Amino acid sequence: MKKYTVIIIDDEPLAIDILVHYLNRFPEFEIIKTFTDAVEAFKYLNNHSIDIVFTDIAMPQISGIEMVKLTQNNTQFVMVTSYSNHAIESFELNVTDYLLKPLSFERFSKTIERFKSNIQSVNSNEKTQEKPSFFIKEGDEFVKVFVEDIDYIEGMKDYAKIVCGKNYYLALKTLKSIEEKLSTSNFMRIHKSFIIPLKKVSQYNSKCVLINSHEIPVGNSYRNQLKEYFEENKF
Repeated sequence: MKKYTVIIIDDEPLAIDILVHYLNRFPEFEIIKTFTDAVEAFKYLNNHSIDIVFTDIAMPQISGIEMVKLTQNNTQFVMVTSYSNHAIESFELNVTDYLLKPLSFERFSKTIERFKSNIQSVNSNEKTQEKPSFFIKEGDEFVKVFVEDIDYIEGMKDYAKIVCGKNYYLALKTLKSIEEKLSTSNFMRIHKSFIIPLKKVSQYNSKCVLINSHEIPVGNSYRNQLKEYFEENKF
């Protein structure tokens, strides 16, 4: 079972007790800590990864609203308060929910479902954002090549040799056609027979570049263009 970590922040111990009682009915949620001191809670949050925080708004030294604004991570927040006047501001900060005291278990359950829905939405988005790739034909098969895996591409007459670490693929493609396909992916032609991913270059001189122990020659007609790139990107 997937476990979600929780902390609760409220300067009223009774309010904390109610939330603990409700959360104990959901075994997938693990209460890591409870705080009556908002400053201590804020320090803890910025040093630990927590899935969801239930926090009061009106607290000494740092309010729940300020805590949401200052917390530098992907924690979801639920505001639990006796006042409705901060609801608009809270939702503008993308809080998961805004709960009014006294809090019923039925209303609390809806918050839990909203939190889970947010998690599913994030996971779904991550799955759809697949890494850039393309297919090449090898014999009777089509092979998927991820752009980020490419160390260099070498032209070999009618074929292109696509080198990815210790593996390589032979594609019945011209270097020009591959160069056009990779034009938006920070690749550069540095020789009549070689295309490289610029971000992988670890060393460069006027004669060659080094990428993951591969020494790749720099052609005379491409030297100035490559030099300009490194001049623009030097510190």
